Amino acid sequence: MPLRPRSLGLPVVLVSLLLWAVGCSGVAQQRPEPASDRESATVAGALGDPRTVDPCSLIDPASLAKFGEARDAGTVSLDYCLFRVRLAEGALAQLKVGELAREALEQADPVVGAGAFRIAREAPLPGHCTRRVLFGDGTSLLVSADQLDGGTGAALCGLAEAGAGDVVAAIGRHQVRHRPYPPNSLALSDPCRALGTEVVREVPGLEEAEPVASPAGHQCQWGQEDAASPRVRLVHTAGDPPAVLHGSAVEESIAGRRTVTSVVGGDPSTPLCSAETGHIPFGEPGGGQVEVAMIVVAYPDGTGLDACEFARGLAERAWPGLPRP
Repeated sequence: MPLRPRSLGLPVVLVSLLLWAVGCSGVAQQRPEPASDRESATVAGALGDPRTVDPCSLIDPASLAKFGEARDAGTVSLDYCLFRVRLAEGALAQLKVGELAREALEQADPVVGAGAFRIAREAPLPGHCTRRVLFGDGTSLLVSADQLDGGTGAALCGLAEAGAGDVVAAIGRHQVRHRPYPPNSLALSDPCRALGTEVVREVPGLEEAEPVASPAGHQCQWGQEDAASPRVRLVHTAGDPPAVLHGSAVEESIAGRRTVTSVVGGDPSTPLCSAETGHIPFGEPGGGQVEVAMIVVAYPDGTGLDACEFARGLAERAWPGLPRP
């Protein structure tokens, strides 16, 4: 049956984007010494299996002490870890570490050497600064600092630079840790296979879309990254179980799995919707967190309700392809 909007029979509602918080726990993975600097400068040579990396192991909060009091703030993704830093001036900053991205060929940021690696320095933005640890296979690991409250943001680039240096040092000391995921974990499941391209191509505007996987294998996207184009993304993440946090969120059963479907943002005309389903427990025992599969649909030719109808149709096809809980 083709995917197309159908009447919801529900009042127009609003919803905010849901956030997920995950704990950082892991075990050291013993790996052989890399054969050469060239090999160690690839993602696999430096980190091992990128699907299972515990990004919280890449930073030692004590090394950030010169900027202020640093603490692990937990993550909202399988892909990165968050640290909160109370700067000496009293302002609060956040350091985000670990997300892998593919390098854009046109990227022209200044680059400095760091052992077997290189660090690219992005131009700072108000309240934001990013450093990218570059690998030899065209992939980078992002370290970004953001101002959360107060202050001028003058220390952000120094904080991001120190974080990137910590990442390089952790790799050099073979201190990268890996989370012990069970075989049916979403972290080990390919989202590009769970949601087939032939299904996504039933969404108007995506008839010729091709899947693009993230370097860590936890996300797959179809469509261009611009506001005027339709897009579909399947994300494997973790955090609190999907919940009806606002009157605009809808809890329903899709393909036999409890699902929360939400128009993203405060305006129902915003053509963006997410559908989420919980999976197996994640993190420390008893912590209450779970792995989460999330489909996000952007449908600029319609409304948020239209986007949610496509999200429901795609979830009906994708959920049966997820590992069994």
